[in-house]
Amino acid sequence: MTDKPFDQFNKSLFRTLLSPVGRVLPNFAVPGEERAVDVYFVPDTGATADEEELGYLAEISQRPALLEPFRGALLDRDVHSCMLKLFLVFADLQRERPTVEVSDSPHLWILAAEVSDRLLNDFVESPSTALMEGIYPLRTGLHTTIIAIEELPAVPETLWLRLMGKGRTQDDAIADLLMLPESDPRRSIGLDLMVAWRINMEIMDQVELEERRILMALSQAYVEWEKQTEARGEARGETRGKAQGLEQGLEQERREVIESLLLARFGQIDGELAAVVPKLMAMESKDYTKILLNATKSELLALGQD
Repeated sequence: MTDKPFDQFNKSLFRTLLSPVGRVLPNFAVPGEERAVDVYFVPDTGATADEEELGYLAEISQRPALLEPFRGALLDRDVHSCMLKLFLVFADLQRERPTVEVSDSPHLWILAAEVSDRLLNDFVESPSTALMEGIYPLRTGLHTTIIAIEELPAVPETLWLRLMGKGRTQDDAIADLLMLPESDPRRSIGLDLMVAWRINMEIMDQVELEERRILMALSQAYVEWEKQTEARGEARGETRGKAQGLEQGLEQERREVIESLLLARFGQIDGELAAVVPKLMAMESKDYTKILLNATKSELLALGQD
C-alpha cells in the first residue's frame, strides 16, 4: 500500500502528536473485504494529554479513535465507507471480547477540508448542536463526529486540524504556526512535519496544481526549518557552523522520511526494519524511495544483509 504525500503528512501528524499518549496504528486493516482505517488510535491507560500542545487533539485522544482525513470535499460515500469500517472494527472487538459494551466502541472522526450544508443536514440531526464551529457529532449511538476543517475557528486549539485543510484555511494555519514563539514546542513539531511533507511531495513526484500551491506556501516554513535546524545544532554545542548544522538536519529529515515510508508500508518498524534504515539513508532519495514503495519486507531485509 502506498500513500500520497498528504496522507503521509496526516499520519505523521497524528503519530507525532498522539504517540506520547497512546498507540497510533496507521493503515489499520479491518476484517472482510480489503480496506484499512487511515489511523487507529488507542490511548495509553494513565497517560495525560497536554491540552496546550495538542489543542482539540487532546479531546480526540480521550478514547480509542478511528481517524479518517479527506483532502477535498466530503462525499456521502466517504461517510458510508468510514462508518462501515467503524462497525467492522467494533464487530471484531466483540468477537475477541464478547462482553464488550457498545458504549466501548471506538469513536470515528471524519475530517474533511470541505463539508457541504446538504451533507450535514443529511447526516447530522441538527447542525446547531455542533461542539464548536465546524465540529458536528452524529447521533450518540453512531459514535461518529464530522469535522469541517474550513469552518473551524482560527484559534490555537484548532491549529493541528487546520493544517490538514486546504487553500486559505491551510495558508492561515501555516502563518499561525510561523508566528508562534521559537520557544513554543508546537512550532518545532509543526515545522518538522511540514518540511517532511514538502520533501515527500518532491521525491514522490506528485506535484499537481494544488500541491504546487502548497509548495509555495511551505517555502517560508522550509526557510524557518533551516534556521531551526541550525539553532538545534548550536544548542548541542556544535561549532562547525551553518553547513554542518543544516547537513545534520537534512540527515535527520532523510531518516524521518524513510521511517515515514516504512510505517506507511508495514504499519510498524520492528528491529529488523530498523536495521535497514542506515543502509537506505546512504542512498540517493530517488533510489531509496523506489525501493521503499515497491520492495517486500523480505527484500528490504536482504538489502540490510548486503
